[in-house]
Amino acid sequence: GGIQIVFAGDFFQLPPVGKPGEDNKDKFVFMSEAWLEASPTICYIQEQHRQSDQGLNQFLNAMRSGNILADQLDQLQGLIGKSAPPLDNLTRLYTHNLDVDRINSEYLNALDTAEVHFKALVKGPDTLRDLLKKQVLTEEDLVLKLGARVMFIKNNFEKGYMNGTIGTIVDFDESGLPMVETLAGDLIAVETEKWSIDDDQGKSMASYTQLPLRLAWAITVHKSQGMTLDAAIIDLRKSFEHGQGYVALSRLKSYDHL
Repeated sequence: GGIQIVFAGDFFQLPPVGKPGEDNKDKFVFMSEAWLEASPTICYIQEQHRQSDQGLNQFLNAMRSGNILADQLDQLQGLIGKSAPPLDNLTRLYTHNLDVDRINSEYLNALDTAEVHFKALVKGPDTLRDLLKKQVLTEEDLVLKLGARVMFIKNNFEKGYMNGTIGTIVDFDESGLPMVETLAGDLIAVETEKWSIDDDQGKSMASYTQLPLRLAWAITVHKSQGMTLDAAIIDLRKSFEHGQGYVALSRLKSYDHL
């Protein structure tokens, strides 16, 4: 006892995936008996660092409070059908995996370069291995090609990328590892990263080692949580969950690249 704990989260984003018929009090931490009994001190973080566009920031705050003004809605709707830069430079956000897998497969198959397979190294008991596989956003058998559009799915500031950095595979080095050129023009030699579940002594109980990449012509809104996107085409026609529109739009820095 006696350990101070800080919880960080945003309840305005996507709700937890629950079981059919599950009550909200069983899904949301702030409605649980443990939360109410703990009675934590609530601190609201006021400053945001992603949006440089004040108009987009104001619209997102209006979405959070449920008080969207008519002119704000008009501005957003004015972007529907807006002509985009070359489509290869844009990530598409969809609400369903079916659309994402279809787009990524079509674009990967259209490349006339050779497939290169990267197998993940997964260690630990089956239950923890399965948990890690669900949490990590890359594939256990990752198929890449020269010219493939990819996204980094982990933060590594020393190597020059963060969760959501977009780029293109421009080469494979002598070890067969991909070289990615980012939208900013940086060239990054990509090496494997490790995700792990540790015990309270910091010892790894299960680990997942793979390249921190996923195909990025398209991703789901759910998988985009926490990412910052340079530009995106967003399709919300099949939205099925509260918060999907907010999460999708808040990945961008400004209206300019929406």
